[in-house]
Amino acid sequence: MGKASYDSSSTYSVKAPPAAKPEIHVLIPSTYGEDAAHLREKTMRIGFLFRAMTIYRVGEMIIYEEEPGVSDRNAELIKLLCEYMSTPPYLRRRLYRLRPELRYAGLLPPLNIPTHPQSPIPPADGWEFREALVERRGGLTVLHAGLKKPMVLEKEKRHGSRVLLMVRSQGKRIKFRIKKPEELSYYLGTKVSIYQGTLKEIVKRYSYSIATDKDGEPILDVWDKLRAAFRNVEGPVCVVFGSYKRGLGEIAELQGSRLEDIFDICINFIPNQGVRSVRTEEAVHSVLALLNILCQWKG
Repeated sequence: MGKASYDSSSTYSVKAPPAAKPEIHVLIPSTYGEDAAHLREKTMRIGFLFRAMTIYRVGEMIIYEEEPGVSDRNAELIKLLCEYMSTPPYLRRRLYRLRPELRYAGLLPPLNIPTHPQSPIPPADGWEFREALVERRGGLTVLHAGLKKPMVLEKEKRHGSRVLLMVRSQGKRIKFRIKKPEELSYYLGTKVSIYQGTLKEIVKRYSYSIATDKDGEPILDVWDKLRAAFRNVEGPVCVVFGSYKRGLGEIAELQGSRLEDIFDICINFIPNQGVRSVRTEEAVHSVLALLNILCQWKG
């Protein structure tokens, strides 16, 4: 076992980006990637989509059903691949068995989020985040955190659980603390979930909701309105994208609603687009880049 000790001091310096304020939640249709001809292509597209979520510090990506009540295995595939990407590379072999859906996981782009450290040796000039897998060995609690050796914790933790650590080097010893992600103001990765229900049901949980559609209001016409909303909103903002088969208006109609009855605002983020249709992963980059500016804008 490695020489490690629990650190309970209150002062620390952390090298990690702040969480986005307000927090952004993105809703993606469960049919995303279904039009890919092969699992190889689908894996790559899902990978680049999820990497976009982490670039712009999205708090949660929610996979919604275009047709509620219709079983969609594609949603499970999206969730599996995204959670695999979110798992630190040093834990993947422990947590994921060989399965057909992960056949092309090697093609997924690296996330390099704060919980994916580059070295098995923690820094000495500050704290880094690491995710650890808990293993119970007799009366010992062992933490596997991608270090040269596992660490031992005196407190008892559930076998197979995962905990967030802040770790640093101090001479030949390693100091660490266990932290709760919800208590921190840093961006540590994007959660992934599947929602089984209508858009109207999920969107009503948010205090501000944005639909993205080429028939929406041009972004420049509503920029000031959107900026004011971001400045005053409490809680997460949700941003919703349509699918390769249907725009959001068609999806809402399929679910028995209208866009104006569901969302606070519907925006065309790419006015005068030069192509007939913009792919979801392209639209995600365009939309989140602009929303990221609003998250930084304090004026």
